[in-house]
Amino acid sequence: MVADLASLTTMALAAFTAATLLPGGSEAVFVALLAAGTASPWALFLAAAIANTAGGMTSWWIGTQIARGADSERGHAWMRRFRLPPESFARATRLFARWGWATLLLCWLPVIGDPITLVAGMARYPALPTALITGFARTLRYAAVWAAAAGVIAWWT
Repeated sequence: MVADLASLTTMALAAFTAATLLPGGSEAVFVALLAAGTASPWALFLAAAIANTAGGMTSWWIGTQIARGADSERGHAWMRRFRLPPESFARATRLFARWGWATLLLCWLPVIGDPITLVAGMARYPALPTALITGFARTLRYAAVWAAAAGVIAWWT
């Protein structure tokens, strides 16, 4: 029971931070915990998918705060904190005006995926579609990692 809780907490923290602008990768943690067998694979999968989506939505929320830079001193403070030039808001708005929700399907990609959700917030894309689309894409990524890991783990043992 304690091992399950520790494994799930570790997975959730790794997945959450990996989905923010902080550096880190949760896939290696996911595979290691699957191989260790300390928690149910389904529980690990759900913890990873939910926490990674929550981390992405945190980036989205930060983007909404940055977008307020066009409207208030608080938003200008966020823009200064992230050292974003004022024209970055206009570029983000143009990106989402051109490609819309389809852009969010790329949120699972390493390096560029996390900024995509930030830009969605900057472009004032609504929370519910953002959560649904990014949740779908991020969950599929963990499903693919699980499938690949299951094949490697079965081959190795």
